[in-house]
Amino acid sequence: MAKVTGYSYLPQPFQDPKTGIVGEIYRPMIAIRISKDHGQISRYFDALIDSGSDRNLFPIQFAIGAGINFKKLKQRRIYGIGKGYIDAYPAKINIWLGTKEYQTEADFSPQQMMPLLGRDGFLSLFKSVKFDETGQFVYIEE
Repeated sequence: MAKVTGYSYLPQPFQDPKTGIVGEIYRPMIAIRISKDHGQISRYFDALIDSGSDRNLFPIQFAIGAGINFKKLKQRRIYGIGKGYIDAYPAKINIWLGTKEYQTEADFSPQQMMPLLGRDGFLSLFKSVKFDETGQFVYIEE
């Protein structure tokens, strides 16, 4: 039988760009940890499950914290919305969801502020991922 785990959306501060009013928006974020090979496991941090992101994308400080020497990695350019791009460093990592470890890859960038869990490298690790916008839950089926 497949294991399904549900995670409640987390409130995040949000400022409406039109009105300037500050409020909260609930996003599908989960607490994860990362590690490199068999090295030290990072502290928990919240990462946004982003079905629109092609790959996992984390701030460069997370690579440093996991003991990844990004200066030895080959830099790549990642293109996003419009003509904008950021420079990133791809690395093989482990993502820890609770006590379960998953081997995957992530890009690390000094220009990225929010840790993103993307389709290739996170969503692809599971049988299904369901977003329940009404109930504000995300369900991950192994």
